[in-house]
Amino acid sequence: RAKPDPEVFLIAARDIQVAPEHCVVFEDAVAGIEAANSANMISVGIGDPEVLSAARFNFKDFTEIDIDFIKHLVHI
Repeated sequence: RAKPDPEVFLIAARDIQVAPEHCVVFEDAVAGIEAANSANMISVGIGDPEVLSAARFNFKDFTEIDIDFIKHLVHI
């Protein structure tokens, strides 16, 4: 099923044997953020934070993500 259905993310989590709540999804589309949130995964929006406002975290692009943020994700 296509996003915003969470199926693709849930299948991936199952296949790597990780609980959905321990997965992080980096997405640049509203449908992807909705799918990640529906799957109970940590959503990180990459792009316009106004458009991706439903994401748990937002960054303009990947260059804004630093090691401290990655460390924070590991401990959520």
